[in-house]
Amino acid sequence: MHLALVIPALNEQEAIATTLRQALAAADNVTALTPICQMSIIFVNDGSTDRTQSIVDSPEFDRVLKVRFATNHGYGAAIKAGFRATNADLVGFMDADGTCDPQMCTALLNRLIKTNADVVLATRLNSESEMPLVRKIGNILFARLLGVVSGQTLTDAASGFRIMKRSSLRLMTPLPDGLHFTPAMSAICLLDPRLTIQEVPAPYKERIGRSKLSIVKDGFRFLLTILFAACCYSPLKTMLGFCMILALAYGPLIWASIVLVGPAAGVTIALPTLMVVMLLMGTGIVVHQLNFLLIHPRDQVGKIEQILQRLIQYRSLMVCGASMATAGLAAWPLMGLKILPWPLEHPTVLLMTLTVLTIGGVGLVVTGVINRVVWAVGQKQRALILDEYQVEAPSASATASHAEASGLGQDVPRYKTALDAQQ
Repeated sequence: MHLALVIPALNEQEAIATTLRQALAAADNVTALTPICQMSIIFVNDGSTDRTQSIVDSPEFDRVLKVRFATNHGYGAAIKAGFRATNADLVGFMDADGTCDPQMCTALLNRLIKTNADVVLATRLNSESEMPLVRKIGNILFARLLGVVSGQTLTDAASGFRIMKRSSLRLMTPLPDGLHFTPAMSAICLLDPRLTIQEVPAPYKERIGRSKLSIVKDGFRFLLTILFAACCYSPLKTMLGFCMILALAYGPLIWASIVLVGPAAGVTIALPTLMVVMLLMGTGIVVHQLNFLLIHPRDQVGKIEQILQRLIQYRSLMVCGASMATAGLAAWPLMGLKILPWPLEHPTVLLMTLTVLTIGGVGLVVTGVINRVVWAVGQKQRALILDEYQVEAPSASATASHAEASGLGQDVPRYKTALDAQQ
């Protein structure tokens, strides 16, 4: 078997030389201590503007296969480009910032071969970890959330060091291009019954240089990624959870309305709330049916389904839902309701307004969830027909002798431009 380890980098001039040296040294141990007969190192420059590329272009790293983007495409996009640069049976990736030890490839490979798992990752949350406290807490919370929605245990959902079977990549479609590439892969592997994921404790050092991760922005994106995966692969359980949260939030409000305003106010809120619950559960049922297509895709799609997929467009339905909610709120003054000051003179109107806004918000979320699932289904079916990670032809910038001697994915120097990587 052949292993290709992808190392994406964005402005890592301080750490890239050490990382590549360690990776090349680890290749000898991998071939000696595992059934792997060849290990390639693929460096992907994701639009670096510092000295990263010039360092990697030195003769010391002639054995490293190189892919370069002229502009930044994203962490996930760089990893995908690395996968497309090789035909290795097993592919993996690790960060270029000096946090990971490439020697752990041996342990990851042995666990993957022993358990026949689709993905094995190096968990950073252990006694040897030097991860900052804030990031450690965030990773623990994300892992716990993913454990709740999947019913399985995973210590580190966002680990940037993992090895997987190339043949399993199709089942992980679609994967994003940004930093949320890793939690999306973990979520799909835990929620899709056809995939299995294992983890091995590994040392983790404080990174060299400045981190590209934004605690707030990327943390929120990680959260949405996990919730979206839960809606796709476990819709009924997820929607039931949302209903429970809604009941806990609106239960006290309904009770307070009955006590402070009267039974009519309580009914005014209870009925729309019940409608929201029914809407969520109905969405769960619809997505549950789409879930069959997501996990068991079909090679052919019927005419009716093709028409429905064309009619159901994410943006148009979102605009329609927002327009209906706006029109409903705008019609209130026309009904002769004295809106101001509603908190004092018309408390029932205030409560109804809050409820209507909630229904509108839930409606938009539901619309987004259903259409994103339809999109994911389409991407998954497309992946069965067109291989997203199909090996690309050697670039024109490689010499003829290299092209003839290497074939595809061999461990020899090859340089690809940004145009090559996009074709």
